[in-house]
Amino acid sequence: MDEEERAIHAVVETYVAGFNRGNKQLLLHALHPRFVSSGLVDGKLQWDSAEEFASFCAESAPDPDGPVPDWKMETLFISGQTAVVVVRDRWGNRQFHDSLILLKDKGRWQIVFKAFHGLG
Repeated sequence: MDEEERAIHAVVETYVAGFNRGNKQLLLHALHPRFVSSGLVDGKLQWDSAEEFASFCAESAPDPDGPVPDWKMETLFISGQTAVVVVRDRWGNRQFHDSLILLKDKGRWQIVFKAFHGLG
């Protein structure tokens, strides 16, 4: 794994830990201030800003004191200052596929967009 891949992996790891633990500060560190999330939960379309998503996680984390569930970065594609990552992760007892778009701005990778769907 090269330096860029390690940096992206660290951002995704921060994101997964932040939303599973309900740690708003940790999560907002991984997300760009103009972050947008969109996806389907139980067939309903959901849209969130960084603040909305981080606040939801802080209020609703299934087990903030428990271990971070296993997750896997299934795809990583880097093109200059942008990257696409597909992550299989868990929220409580639900599994998700998150497609993340990252942007490297001022030397720092951050997630700018997330499209997701639940796998059950």
